[in-house]
Amino acid sequence: MRFYSAAFAIFIAATLPAQKAPAPQTKSELSKAPMVAQWRTGPTLDVRSLRGTVVVTNQSDDSFDQTVIVEAVNEIGKAFALGYQHFTLPPHSTSLPIRFDTALPPGQYIVHADAVAEVASRNLIHRQHLEVPKPFVISQM
Repeated sequence: MRFYSAAFAIFIAATLPAQKAPAPQTKSELSKAPMVAQWRTGPTLDVRSLRGTVVVTNQSDDSFDQTVIVEAVNEIGKAFALGYQHFTLPPHSTSLPIRFDTALPPGQYIVHADAVAEVASRNLIHRQHLEVPKPFVISQM
């Protein structure tokens, strides 16, 4: 029985036609989105705890199977769940505030909130990602 091995490399180059960048969304276009997630308060840092609230608004005629997760990701990529809620969000309504208040070890943290709404009857999923612009720094005490 003989075994053969070979080394090879494939390089692919593609040229795509130039496309105009999409225009940025205006506030009125965002207000027409079926789902809108917003920071209600925060996130803020209190000594070693990150806290705040997120709300989700359903602006559609459909009921949502809604999931919201808030997490803090440190400088080495380790994620800490700060808050999680799964609930049904009726049409044309706003969720109760989804609160988080979690003590974290020392480090630099970017806080993310992800909202995912499923409309199973229409085979639709709506997503929105929120992120703070600067990391929170938690020092050793």
